[in-house]
Formats: sequence, structure tokens, C-alpha cells
Amino acid sequence: MNTISIYIHIPFCIKKCPYCSFNSVEGGEIPEDAYIEALLKELSFHIQEMPELSDRVLETIYFGGGTPSLISAEGIERVIGGISLSQAKPIPTLTLPLKGSELRFIGEGQGEGEPGEVTLEVNPGTVTLDKLKLFKEAGINRLSIGVQSFDERRLKFLGRIHTVRDALKCYEDARSVGFHNVGIDLISCIPGQTISEWCSELDTAVSLRPEHISAYTLSLEKGTPFYTLQNTGKLLLPSEEDQAGMFEFTIDRLTSAGYLHYEVSNYALQDYESRHNNRYWRYRDSSDYIGLGAGAHSYMSFPDWGVRRWNESPPDKYMKAIEKSGSAVKGMERLSKDNAVTEAIFLGLRKTEGIDLYLFSKRFSLSLMDSHSEKISELIQEGFLTLSDSRLSLTRKGLLVADSVIIALLS
Repeated sequence: MNTISIYIHIPFCIKKCPYCSFNSVEGGEIPEDAYIEALLKELSFHIQEMPELSDRVLETIYFGGGTPSLISAEGIERVIGGISLSQAKPIPTLTLPLKGSELRFIGEGQGEGEPGEVTLEVNPGTVTLDKLKLFKEAGINRLSIGVQSFDERRLKFLGRIHTVRDALKCYEDARSVGFHNVGIDLISCIPGQTISEWCSELDTAVSLRPEHISAYTLSLEKGTPFYTLQNTGKLLLPSEEDQAGMFEFTIDRLTSAGYLHYEVSNYALQDYESRHNNRYWRYRDSSDYIGLGAGAHSYMSFPDWGVRRWNESPPDKYMKAIEKSGSAVKGMERLSKDNAVTEAIFLGLRKTEGIDLYLFSKRFSLSLMDSHSEKISELIQEGFLTLSDSRLSLTRKGLLVADSVIIALLS
């Protein structure tokens, strides 16, 4: 299906976590009305500038951050409503009802499609039962709860503003108000964390039975306080052996509990993969998405091999640019065929199903097995890649060092 998705970035946080490298700002009063007005004006600009969108069916909406759950339910509903109402001329493929339980994405000349996925990232320290109920009524039908840890010490170390009790209550409240698609995020390999402690956290997660679990390894990104501490020897991660042990135990524990391991760090019950995030990992024409908000990225597979754009990151600069011209694009990259091939390999191998060699060849008129035959053979012999049923994918050994294997393949 010729689809598109919309990502909405909410960059505001009560407190920025010391490991976070995402575009976010800490403290201060959130200029909610002005920021939402900018989002809707930017969306209108996109639609007017790209009439090609008129044949697209909207597949997903994703509110990310920052801390999107700081925004009021009225603000969320205004954004969702604006997606259907802000166009200079109506485009039926971007029209949708507003109430969560009735939400369908509708294409021109088509009946109701599958239920749309409208995700909100939630910090447990920023919501109440009433607010979650209002989010659902506003049109949100999927939550991604930033639990990060079920251990009080770890939460404090990570700089989170919520407690374990807050996280558990947030999850229980989400269920009680009728959310049937809930994901939780967890972080492993925190300094001082043992394999047995991580096992206990996974047991807690499994006992809750969320539809989706993202289990990330703590990453120390340049520019974050944790990165600086590591460089000065004041922060030590668990040993490589323990990190590998945690990763492998995650796979075993979650798959044995019925979760599909569908991407390096992501697990889902049947039919509950993140449809929005799956778009990022596709390497076909159906991966287009519009990014709205400060620092948001967009990708269009046309013209030629595609175009990536990214917005001004500081919220004040973003809003001023939108007010002035309707656009806050700071940079743009037109992909060459080589760029597109590289991205397809990198993104395709992050999925555990790997790269469909037939679809790859059809998209690029290029045989991956021919163009990278020597590297692929070496990595297969070393046990990092496997070839089965015309799919090239990472082995479990390869998943442990996914980025290194992909870099080796592309070098």
C-alpha cells in the first residue's frame, strides 16, 4: 500500500536524563499553544509543497520526545484533529476520525482500513489515570512507557523522575482505561548491574505482559554527561562478557515467553510489532514519513533515490522559522543510489528477518550477493551472517555485535 506516517517531536522535559542524546530541553514553562500552532502550520506547509502526498494513506502517527506526555490531552487532540483539518484544500487520504476506539485511517475511494496506530511516549512521572483516559479519548491507541528499570537504585542513577511504583501504576492505569496496545522500554548494562539483576527485571516485565518490550543496552553518546564521566574514568559499564550475557538472556527469556524478537532491541507479541518504527527499518518505497517539530527528520523516497530533511533543533529557532515561512528545514540530503543501497543494508540487517534478496534486487536492480560477495562469504564463514530462503540475516553471534558486522560488510 502507498502509505505515509507522521512523527511529531515534543522536545520538552522536566529533567534531562544524563544518558539522553535526543533533542530535548529541560525545565521552564512549556509554550504548548504556540508549539502546537507551529506543528500544524508546518504540516500545512508540507501538504502544500508536496501534492504527491494526495495519493497516500496515513498509516501511523507517533508522538516522541522529549516527554510528549507533558502535553495536555487537549493539545494532543488538537494535533490529531489538525492532521485532518489543516490542509489548504482537503486531501482525503490524510483524513481520520478523532476518537481513539473508532480511529481508522481512510484513503480516497476506500472504505475503512485497518486500525491506525497512534503512539504516545509516556514518562510514568508525568501522568495520572485521568490524564491517560483523556489521552485515549483524544485519539491515542498505543502507549510506549519509559519504564527503563524496575530497580529504584537504577532509576535514580539514570536520573529518572519516576519511581518503580509510578511505573507499575502507570501500566495498571493504562490497562484500566482501556489501552490494549502498551509497550515498555527497559535499559540493560547499567553500571553496577549484574546479569541476575537484569534477569529479575525481565521477569517483572514478562509478568505484566505488555504487547511490546524494547530492551536497549545503555549507550553512552557523545555530548551526554555519562559520556564525559566514562571518558574521565568515573563511570564503568559491565564487562563485555556480562553485556553479552544480558543480551543473550534477553533473547531467551522474552522469546520463551512468546515475544517475537523482530529487531535488534525490540520484541513483540504476535501482531504487535511497532508499525511506525518498522517504517524506519524498511528499504522499500513504503517507508516515507513526515517529521514535525524541533529537530524532527523526514524522509521521502522521491525524487530519484529519496530525500532526507531535518529541522532546526532548538525549539525557539524552530518556532520562529515556522512563524516566518511555514518551514524550519535546516538541512537536506538527496540520496544517491549508493547511499540508498548502504541504508538498505544497514536498516535491513537490524531486522531479525534480515534482507529479502529478491526485493532488494528488484528495488536496486542489483544483486547484493554479487556486489558484496567477498565480505558476505567471510562473515558467513565467521558465523556472523546466515543465508536462508533468499534472506540474508544476522546470526545470534552477529546480533551481539550488529553494528560492527554491518560496518564490516559495508567497508
